[in-house]
Amino acid sequence: MPTIALRGAHVWDGVAPGPLEATVVIDGVGIAGIGADLGATETIDISGLTLIPGLIEGHAHLCFNAAPDWRAVYDSDSPARMLLRMQANGLRMLRAGITTVRDLGAPTDLSVALRDAIAEGLAAGPSLRVAGAPITTTGGHCHFMGGEADGELELRKAVREHVKAGVDWIKVMATGGNMTRGTNTYAAQYTVEELRAVVEEAHRLRKRVAAHCHGTAGIRVAVAAGVDSIEHCSFSAPGGIDFDRDLVVAIAAAGIVVSPTVSVGYRLWADDGLRQRRAEVMRAILAAGCAVAMSTDCGIPRVPHEALAGGMEVIAELGGIAPVDVLKLATSTAAGLLDLGDRGAITPGLRADLVAVEGDPTRDLAALSRVRLVVAGGEVVFDERRKV
Repeated sequence: MPTIALRGAHVWDGVAPGPLEATVVIDGVGIAGIGADLGATETIDISGLTLIPGLIEGHAHLCFNAAPDWRAVYDSDSPARMLLRMQANGLRMLRAGITTVRDLGAPTDLSVALRDAIAEGLAAGPSLRVAGAPITTTGGHCHFMGGEADGELELRKAVREHVKAGVDWIKVMATGGNMTRGTNTYAAQYTVEELRAVVEEAHRLRKRVAAHCHGTAGIRVAVAAGVDSIEHCSFSAPGGIDFDRDLVVAIAAAGIVVSPTVSVGYRLWADDGLRQRRAEVMRAILAAGCAVAMSTDCGIPRVPHEALAGGMEVIAELGGIAPVDVLKLATSTAAGLLDLGDRGAITPGLRADLVAVEGDPTRDLAALSRVRLVVAGGEVVFDERRKV
C-alpha cells in the first residue's frame, strides 16, 4: 500500500473542541503522522473539507431490511441471500462514513463469516464486531435467530457455544421486544440469577455482555446481574415511560455503557408527549454521568443502516448536546467504551479510519450527510470525486 498524504483539510482529531488545518499521513493500515508529508508517495488534496475519525455504529442489525416487511423478507431469505443482504447493508454504511459497526443480532454463522471476510479483504464493508444470535427465552424476543436458552445451565452453555463460534460480544434479551409478537416488552425475560450466569460465563471467557432492555423491570435485573452495556434503556411502560432516577444513578456508578439506540425513527413518533418524556430520560442519563455510546438500532423498520448521522442530530436535540460532543459519542468515546482502542481518533499509531465531509460537523451535524471521502483501514474505499 502506498503512503498517502491527505492534504488541505481541517482536521478534527476526535477530542479537540474544533478542527485545525493539517496534513494526515497514512502508512499501511495506520496513521503515520499529522502535520507533515513524511515521505508520502501519494497526495490527495481534500482542501475545503473537514477530516474526522470514522464513525462507529454501536447497535446494528445487518440482516434486516429497515422496512415494514422485514419479517417476511427475513423468513424468505436463504442463508446465501441473507449474507449478500448483510454485506450490501454494510457497504452502504461504509460509504456513509460508518467504518465500524457492532452488529447485535443476526444468525451467528453469517455474522462471523461476514466479519472475517471483510477483515480478510474478501468483501467490502465496515469493520465488524458481532454478537450473533441473541440469547433469549423459548419464544422470546428474536427467538427466530436461533438463540433460545432457558435456565442457568442452558444459558451458560449458550454463552460457551457463542464464544466457540467466534463472536465478539454476548447479546442477551433481558426483556421482550416490539418486533417479536407475543413477547412482553415491559417485563424481564430472565431472573437476576439467570442473567448473572450469562455474565459470569461471558466474563470467564473474556467477552462482554450487551443486554436488550426496554421495560424498567428488565433494566433493573440487568444492572443487578452486572451486564456491560444496556441497549435501548428506554424505561418503557404501558402507555408511556416508567422512569427510575435511582436506577440511572446505579447504572452510572457501575460504569455500565448505555447504548440508547436513538434514530431518525424518532421523527415519526406522534407528538403526544412521549417525545418530551423520551427527551427527559435522555437528559437524565447524560446528567447522571452515564457512559453513552452512539447507536441507532439500524435495520429495524424505518431506520436505514446508513442513517447514523440523522440519529446523531436527534440525540443532540433530545439531550441538548453540542454537535462536537455528539461526534465524540460516535468516535473517541464509543471506541473507548466498546473495546475499540485502536481507532476512534486521528492520532499516530491508530487505525486509519477517516471520513472527509463538506462543512464542519463540530458545529453542524448536517455536514455528516455530505461525505466526500472515506478511508477504512488505510484504504480509500470511497472518493466521490474519483468515483471510487
